[in-house]
Amino acid sequence: MTAAVESRNPSGVGGGGAPARRAVLRWAWRLFRREWRQQILLLLLLTLAVAATVVGAGVATDTPPPLAAGFGAATQLVPVGGPGLTAEVQRLREHFGTVDVIEEQPLATGADDGARLRSQDPHGAYGSAMLALVSGRYPVAATEVAMTPALAKTLGLRVGSAWPGPAGDRTVVGLVENPQNLLDVFALVPPGTLTAPAQATVLLRATSQALASYSFPAGEQPRTPPANPGIDPTLIVLSAAIFGLIFVGLVAVAGFSVMAQRRLRALGLLSSVGARDRHVRLALVANGGVVGLVAALAGGLLGVAAWLAYRPRLETVAHHRIAWNALPWWLVGAAMLLAVATTILAARRPARAAARASVVGALAERPTSPRTAHRSAIPGVLALAAGILMIFLSGGWGNGPNSNTALQLGGLLATSAGLLLVTPACVTVLSVLAGRTPVVTRLALRDLARYRARSGAALAAVSFAVFLAMVVSLLAGGRFADAVDYAGPNLPANELLLHPAGSAAQRGDGPGAPAHLSTPDNPAADRAAAAAVGQAVGTADILELRATDATLLQGFRGDPGTIYLATPQLLRHYGIDPASVDARADLLTSRAGLDKMTRLHVMAGGPDNPADLQTPVVQRLAKLPTGASEPNLLITSKGLAELGFPDRPGGWLFTTPRALTASQINAARQVAAGATTSIETKSEAPSLDQLRTWSTTAGVLLALAVLAMTVGLIRSESARDLVTLTAVGAARRTRRALTGITAGALGLMGALLGTAVAYLLTIALFRGQLAEKVGHPPVADLVAVLIGLPVVAGAVGWLLAGREPRTLARTPAD
Repeated sequence: MTAAVESRNPSGVGGGGAPARRAVLRWAWRLFRREWRQQILLLLLLTLAVAATVVGAGVATDTPPPLAAGFGAATQLVPVGGPGLTAEVQRLREHFGTVDVIEEQPLATGADDGARLRSQDPHGAYGSAMLALVSGRYPVAATEVAMTPALAKTLGLRVGSAWPGPAGDRTVVGLVENPQNLLDVFALVPPGTLTAPAQATVLLRATSQALASYSFPAGEQPRTPPANPGIDPTLIVLSAAIFGLIFVGLVAVAGFSVMAQRRLRALGLLSSVGARDRHVRLALVANGGVVGLVAALAGGLLGVAAWLAYRPRLETVAHHRIAWNALPWWLVGAAMLLAVATTILAARRPARAAARASVVGALAERPTSPRTAHRSAIPGVLALAAGILMIFLSGGWGNGPNSNTALQLGGLLATSAGLLLVTPACVTVLSVLAGRTPVVTRLALRDLARYRARSGAALAAVSFAVFLAMVVSLLAGGRFADAVDYAGPNLPANELLLHPAGSAAQRGDGPGAPAHLSTPDNPAADRAAAAAVGQAVGTADILELRATDATLLQGFRGDPGTIYLATPQLLRHYGIDPASVDARADLLTSRAGLDKMTRLHVMAGGPDNPADLQTPVVQRLAKLPTGASEPNLLITSKGLAELGFPDRPGGWLFTTPRALTASQINAARQVAAGATTSIETKSEAPSLDQLRTWSTTAGVLLALAVLAMTVGLIRSESARDLVTLTAVGAARRTRRALTGITAGALGLMGALLGTAVAYLLTIALFRGQLAEKVGHPPVADLVAVLIGLPVVAGAVGWLLAGREPRTLARTPAD
């Protein structure tokens, strides 16, 4: 009978044809319906991967502002200003025919992004796309006005309110917005009602011949919408989706191995009634296809639902309106197809292993003996080297046009592939290390090498999760460590910065604002506003700042923010003894690494009157603040004299004992609006610690989920070893130790591999700035990954392995 059961026709000759395949497919579907709970982790991971891809595609595609923002439906934009504004607009109208004219003048609000009083036709030929009605109606009479919701909220107005504006009382008849730029804060009046506009924007559509035949005054050259720069963001999302699905595929290999082991007896029965090897393989591959299809459909629906729910929030973040169907649907379909392909490919290896199993062994639920596999690490090492080399040659991180984004993405993919290919060979290292360890440790480590197909996939998934988490942490650290192109949270929650009239915000330098709108300087009014703001927020801790118009550069790179003057009051405010300041210093800063940089210079002035302070002497003072809008970079009197440019009012910094409340901020804004100044408070930008915590936590949780699924499989396959140990008197703690050591060893090896490859990639990316970019390692994150992950994995495995498995109490018959 045994011979009859074991006889099988692997070639599949006379194997039943299409009816047999349909029967196997129906059987696979019924098994999935009955056992979907055992595959819930894989289903959830695939569903979330597809959903994240859908949402990520929408975010990446629609977050950048539209290329035609500010142009409406026009192809050219001509800025017009100065005393001859009206005549120039009329000349443009006569030459080009149909034009759309938008007139503006500055409007003080107290907000740090400024506002404008705008005259525009809501139904203009080209500008109507830049205007939308939120509620109420458009103004039609000279005594009517419509406002953006932000401006109405700042001024405490609503539809029907009276507004004592700069040109007399007006009634608010509606709320409006610029769909292409939600940061555009303005009050809308009917066309032709501005008596003295400071600036006009003329929108038109003209051929190159018509433009060439017109004589534009200096400073009024026509502008066209910018071309799409860099690489298509959808390709970046697709690359990220591939990374996520690679990780899910590794988890799927382990998951389908678990399912194949759990269905071993059923597969044996299937073979005993005449199923061929290809039918057994089809059963598991079909199960993979079903899992992928269900997850792809669920993930697609969940992603679209999440996109619709997140779209209003994204509009707020991206500062422009987004259509509900503004998704790259080809990318959504590609992600769903990739999800199905991932599970089918992941199921093929366990399917081949199950098809090779002995029928008698399968009927007895006897685990398949592991096959010895000798896989070279050379392909993985070569792929790693190629990926690191591509990133090294890509021009580095944040070098603008010198950086090759496509080469960086290719290098990241090659590095990830190399990491996945090298992990199976690393499993063998564990058996080598097991040489003189205690018997329980030796058994656990050698089992990992014996079952390398399972443990290799698990190690690859753990390493990949750690790799992604550490790359995010290291790149965030490198970005925040850039002392020249400075980034980070602007202010603490208990600080408020008052910008004087004529500052960047008041000039209209914010997003979507014309650059030449200005507010005259009025130092006396600014000081009075500072005193009133201090009363509004209830503090006497006020620091007056002096600033410069200089810029700090390293070569041609840099965006350092405002350079303030190192006044005695400022130094005293932060507890700095003037005697501790180096007499040779030109710059004082709290930015780490700035004093060690080379090729630094300070520039001021314009093309007609430039000034350049070469190789300034930089002194670092740790007592200075570190916020991006705080005085973290100072120029000394010596440096200012060498630069040869004067300083200017820089604002007032208010510090309160506790975090500012919404009522305090609103009161300060109202005061600032009355004095044509503006305020700045804490933004929502995350800190470096927050970014690192999020990435590390996500990586560790994913790694623990993979370990939880894989360790149980490896231990169940070595159940006979546990039987032997129990027979010779091994206690329950032995079983606990085996599981804990297995989980801990995989966690430690994965943490070491993922972290090492992440550091190699980061070093290649920041090759020219290693001291400042990688010189401050994320100690807390390294401890959490290198120590916390294996310790937690081992502890959880030890705690959950106390119950005696069924195979110990009742061994299946052979």
